[in-house]
Amino acid sequence: MIAGLRAVWRGVVIFERFGWAFVVANLFAVLLSLPLLTAPLALAGLAHMAHAAQRAPTAHPDDFWRGVRRYLKEGLALGALNIAFWLVLYVNFAVYNRQTSALFWLLRGVWFMAALSWLLMLLYVFPILEEMERQHLGMALYNAALMVVKNPFFSAAVLLCALLIVVGSALTVVPLILFTLSLLASIGSAAVLDRLARFRRSA
Repeated sequence: MIAGLRAVWRGVVIFERFGWAFVVANLFAVLLSLPLLTAPLALAGLAHMAHAAQRAPTAHPDDFWRGVRRYLKEGLALGALNIAFWLVLYVNFAVYNRQTSALFWLLRGVWFMAALSWLLMLLYVFPILEEMERQHLGMALYNAALMVVKNPFFSAAVLLCALLIVVGSALTVVPLILFTLSLLASIGSAAVLDRLARFRRSA
């Protein structure tokens, strides 16, 4: 849990260091996210920029567009997969909404945990792709799921902070436009690099 909070804080520090660039990129990302299909593509661009901010001495909004071009196919594929996931989840909840048996309460719990895990995977997948020698979306999603499962307390801390940021931003709307997505991308990148560094030390 503490390690997760440290990773979140590192993401915040990196965001603050290159604040102007992240704000500009966030504006681009919001516009690119208006069609739901391209929302993950916007996350890809932000993740590429956040990775550059973590690894390089500087970061620039141009890094956002480089990420968009680099992960065009993966972003669109994940966009379609994302829509399908939430559609299936919505149908499951809608169809069984009036069921009150213990089995269906259990299923609702499973679906709820699946939704939270998917949100974390979206946060992790493109930073993981950035670190992969042979980039493959399916393998990146698998590694993102593995990261969630193998680091439950770490991921819980990251998810809690991310949800607090989203809820707090939604209350006033303006942060959503100016920095929320880019801040989440910075946190996701910091979290992935933290876990990878720990894995490489123990390997």
